[in-house]
Amino acid sequence: MQRRTPLGYYIQNGKAEIEPETAEFVREIFSTYLAGISTYRIAKDFTQRGILNASHKSSWNHGSIGKILENRKYIGDEFYPPLIEQSIFEQVQSRRKQRVKDLGRAVQPNSFANQSVWSSLLVCEECGQPYRKYTEKGKPPKWRCKHYIHHNRVHCRNRFLSEEQLEQAFVRVINQVIGNPAYLNPDFKELPLTESPTERKLTTQINNLLAEPSCDVQEVKRLALQRAAEQYRNIRIDDRAYQNEKTTDALRGVGIQTACDLTLLERTIGRIVVQKHTGLEFYLKNGRSITIPIKEET
Repeated sequence: MQRRTPLGYYIQNGKAEIEPETAEFVREIFSTYLAGISTYRIAKDFTQRGILNASHKSSWNHGSIGKILENRKYIGDEFYPPLIEQSIFEQVQSRRKQRVKDLGRAVQPNSFANQSVWSSLLVCEECGQPYRKYTEKGKPPKWRCKHYIHHNRVHCRNRFLSEEQLEQAFVRVINQVIGNPAYLNPDFKELPLTESPTERKLTTQINNLLAEPSCDVQEVKRLALQRAAEQYRNIRIDDRAYQNEKTTDALRGVGIQTACDLTLLERTIGRIVVQKHTGLEFYLKNGRSITIPIKEET
């Protein structure tokens, strides 16, 4: 399982720990928002102060502040220690809902706020975009690639899925795991090192400068810092053994399923890749995968 580390944490020995300096920025966001300051003003203040976000950039907007305010990891889970008191977190959520009501903003049926646990799991194999739930008037809702329509044109032609198809596929997956304990005894091979396109570009630029007779040392340092920031942003955390233990705990005493249990889905599945011609590839949180064929709809 690989994950991005939220602002306020760092990873040590495969476990998340609170990073005191950046954790204070997270607490400041929550307390300032509860004091009546808008997400726009908080973002502007953080940008002016040069505070680095989780991507190691001093560029903030109301959306990035909002994501922090809505991130439930801050109240703690099986991997992250609590950074924000639950009572404070709930007060913030209540204020955000009240703000929406005061401003007369109705939650749109196709907005992210109207999505579900599937939203954080479904990924398009064709273009790498997440899947979203869309509702058209008079028709049952369908899940489709976020980039199905991009810049007013059909961009990704991966399959549409109904909620029923997703639920039935998960029931088949979880029953396979329950019936075959070998899925919970994987061989954890070392994760291969990967380099993002941006990292490769920066490495090439650095090597080209170093090869010049009159090397610009300051430029090399600047590019090296950029590369280090990019490496930090794309860091992969190998917590598969830990996740395997949590998945095993989630399934302990669970019998064969006849209906989709969304809580069980959230506790056992890390990602679902939507394949255009095959079906759904479910990745357990320990890294093992199971593919469920799904007939394409006309």
